[in-house]
Amino acid sequence: MSEPVMNVGTAGEVEILTLGEMKFVGFPVNVSFKDGDFSKIGRTKQLFMERKSEIRHAVDPETYWAPWYNCEVMFTYFYCLQVSGLADIPEGMMGFAIPESRYAAVRYEGPHPWEPSPYALLAEFREANRISAKENGMVLEKYRFDDDCKPGEHISIDVLGPIV
Repeated sequence: MSEPVMNVGTAGEVEILTLGEMKFVGFPVNVSFKDGDFSKIGRTKQLFMERKSEIRHAVDPETYWAPWYNCEVMFTYFYCLQVSGLADIPEGMMGFAIPESRYAAVRYEGPHPWEPSPYALLAEFREANRISAKENGMVLEKYRFDDDCKPGEHISIDVLGPIV
């Protein structure tokens, strides 16, 4: 008899963090919500994985970051490494810095797609504590390279939502 498949993950407690300025180098991808080519996201991730070794000055070469932001029309998502400096940006990549910011943060471990949603947990936390999301702030997702993030597989992710 086979073991039942676990389809619910676990999420830690939401905590508030202040992170100093963070620098990143990697590839952006823009997608329109209406009629957008969402397959560009996977292609950009593949390109990042193929070329990540070109990025110099990685802070933690075992993890990658996916900062993102959106408006009512589209979103921009990045695949990148955190770096100690923005010199030597490889051809076709983008370097940028996120200023010191406060975040509500949660770690999720479990199957992908995630349940419970770390984003829902962050929204509930903000509402319960009367904390506002920082308008125009970048959400940060942090992954380990050994997590492939394929549907049905295990994932470990930190999600950091910018707050005021």
